[in-house]
Amino acid sequence: MAERDNGLPACPPDPAAAAPGLRRLRAGGRRWTVALLAAAALIGGFFAVQYEQDRAAALLLRTGVHSDGTVVTVWPKPRTRTYIVVGYVFGGVRKRVWIDKTSDRRYAVGDHVLVLTDPVRPDRVRTADEPNEDRATGSAGILMLIAGVVLFPVAVLRRIRWSRRLAAARRTGWYPAEVTIVPHRRLAAADHRPPDLRITYRDGTTIDARGAHAYGVAELADRPRRDVRVAGTGENLALLFPAGVKGKRPYLVPAEAVTGRPAPVA
Repeated sequence: MAERDNGLPACPPDPAAAAPGLRRLRAGGRRWTVALLAAAALIGGFFAVQYEQDRAAALLLRTGVHSDGTVVTVWPKPRTRTYIVVGYVFGGVRKRVWIDKTSDRRYAVGDHVLVLTDPVRPDRVRTADEPNEDRATGSAGILMLIAGVVLFPVAVLRRIRWSRRLAAARRTGWYPAEVTIVPHRRLAAADHRPPDLRITYRDGTTIDARGAHAYGVAELADRPRRDVRVAGTGENLALLFPAGVKGKRPYLVPAEAVTGRPAPVA
């Protein structure tokens, strides 16, 4: 058989595979569009959290009930923020509050500070220099930012890849072929590593490819020479199994041709 890493076979494409194949390629692209929007929402959520915390702190600075406070304890923590304990009187009751130090001001026991208390929610307290924003809320915002920043470029790249696969499939059509997962005896059903694929077209040409993921494909490992329709070329291959895993609807596997290596033995 002739070895082919790119290009199209001599056999004609199967027009019946175009509709289900393109539909699943579009669905794959939509999933990463949703992921892209989710990443943008996470990043936007971080700025919304920051804005709301800053707005609430500024409002408390303007409208809070003033009290004279005294630093009772300075509690430095290595590699984290410093806390101060402030004693003050509110509503005729002497209180103490932990304040999260975020300013550059240096504190010592006995220092006088201006304490501002929310008259509606007396548990919300800050000083003139320390906004004392809720650290749990701030940490949640930071986690949203990290998740969004990590997901965003991945979603962009994956969305582009699915768009390229869709364009390639529209250009080439879907060719009848057989596929064997190689080496099929080493890929367990629970294994989610990308599988090696040997694709054989009806005209005898072959492609050695690597699946983009192994979810569901591993269960086909013990069924060599599985009937499939293949669209695209090079790094933009798409494999459409007419019957999906365990008899489900047609199943699509994105893949890319692997060049410059000997063909594996099934």
